[in-house]
Amino acid sequence: MVRQVILDDTRAVRIRETDLPPAGEGQVRVRVSRAGVNFWEVMQRHGRVPLPEHRVPGLEGVGVVDEVGAGVTGLAPGQRVAWSKVPGSYADVVAGPAVSFVAVPDAVSDDTAAALLFQGLTAHYLCQDAWQAGRGDTAIVTAAAGGVGVLLTQLLVARGVRVIGVVSKPEKADTAIRAGAATVLTYSDDLTGEVRALAPNGAAVVYDAVGAGVAEPLLGTLRPRGAMVLYGAASGREADITAANLVAGSYFLTRAAGRDYLGEPAAVAERSAVLLGLAAQGVLNPVVGAQFSLSEAGAAWDALESRSTVGKLLLAPSAP
Repeated sequence: MVRQVILDDTRAVRIRETDLPPAGEGQVRVRVSRAGVNFWEVMQRHGRVPLPEHRVPGLEGVGVVDEVGAGVTGLAPGQRVAWSKVPGSYADVVAGPAVSFVAVPDAVSDDTAAALLFQGLTAHYLCQDAWQAGRGDTAIVTAAAGGVGVLLTQLLVARGVRVIGVVSKPEKADTAIRAGAATVLTYSDDLTGEVRALAPNGAAVVYDAVGAGVAEPLLGTLRPRGAMVLYGAASGREADITAANLVAGSYFLTRAAGRDYLGEPAAVAERSAVLLGLAAQGVLNPVVGAQFSLSEAGAAWDALESRSTVGKLLLAPSAP
């Protein structure tokens, strides 16, 4: 029997035991070692985004291949794999298209692999495709102690970029510093003035996940022809930036969305392999904040929603 976390018709969290069919053609069935906890599942809990038909949340994780279906090549039983877009990952066994799974290098632990891909894919397309900062540039990263912020900082620092991190609370600063940020500010600071003091010539780019109230003052920290890359609205509102605001420095503005960078499964797998390779080299080191059992999924969501956590939260299906 397979144990799954489900959200029932009242959105209450419970454990269901069921039979999972054998892997179908082109599919892989995996025994889950760790599943990643993301805000996407919190939104499913509150009915803001739809649940899959089987009502099992979760999209990412790491585990060991249990069975491969007909026509599958490159993966075999006993092989360790990770994934970021397989619905129903809050379970001790999950199945999905073979193209959704990528081999995990021996040098990468289960915790690292499970904490890496969902946020790492975002961090990668932000600094690789949305806007590339170069060696010697200064970049501003908001939510710098969060899952994306830590990995984005590590990717930028590896390229020789100086990162100024911004966090919600002083106690989160150490996480951003350990990720490689040169300096860390809080949202309560005079952001425009503080950043200008640290980077008198202006920042090359701002990567902002907070939105309204933070992005607007940071626009004034950019150098001429600098870029504002928006990719979230943790404040609850999107940033209010218009074309008139951009005239001051001929600034570039984009609102990056994963669907436009991660649409094709093969492209996701290729980018995932790059991230796992960087983790094997020690370039990427996601922070794991806490682990929960499947039956504690609701508590994990409560912790995430409180914004009191640091690092990635994981579910460990084998935990009692």
